[in-house]
Amino acid sequence: MSGSKQVVAAEFDPDGRMELIVAGEQPGHGAAVDFRRVTLRGISSQPLVRACGERGRLLDATAGLGGDTWILAAAGFSVTAIERSSLVYQVLRDGVDRAKADLRLATIASRIELRRENAVDVLQSNSDSWATIYLDPMYPPKPGSALAPKPIRLVRDAVGDDLDSSNLFLAAVAAKCARIVVKRPHHAEPLCANPDIVFNSKLVRYDVYVREGSSLRAFRERANL
Repeated sequence: MSGSKQVVAAEFDPDGRMELIVAGEQPGHGAAVDFRRVTLRGISSQPLVRACGERGRLLDATAGLGGDTWILAAAGFSVTAIERSSLVYQVLRDGVDRAKADLRLATIASRIELRRENAVDVLQSNSDSWATIYLDPMYPPKPGSALAPKPIRLVRDAVGDDLDSSNLFLAAVAAKCARIVVKRPHHAEPLCANPDIVFNSKLVRYDVYVREGSSLRAFRERANL
């Protein structure tokens, strides 16, 4: 359980990286975005990458601190990453900009378009099309579970309670993309409908909904989409 909500801020750490940090804490004790530390060995076989299907245009509707965004961009997807929290966006923007300035990372970083918007509004505008929409809503609490890692707690405090995950899924379905992928912990029920395909990893699973799959067709009929 994450405990009570804390006031967080976006500030620079001693290394000049912007970090998400509890207000009043000593700089350097927050969560910065540093893609140099991401291990990319065996990336094509990762369940996340396999779940997202063929390389193409992908919308990461819940970017957070960009861990999954980076893996997908490294795997060859062209990623539009949406983050609604201005604080989280600032930290992620700083990390992406530093990656673009690093010759070792610039090619991957160039595949990321970062936008600070509400993902539901983006999907409802229907001004773009994506082959895959990726959703990673806040996990429901698991009774008796250990304290979540600090970066996750900081993002949760910055973003607030995730009360609109169902609306986000509905907007993704209405966007008429070929594939929707939802990241869920193993203890959680599917977000809104039974998935057509499931890819499991050690800590989470990826529920995949295919546009013409039987599960999503039935869901669209019920929701009049």
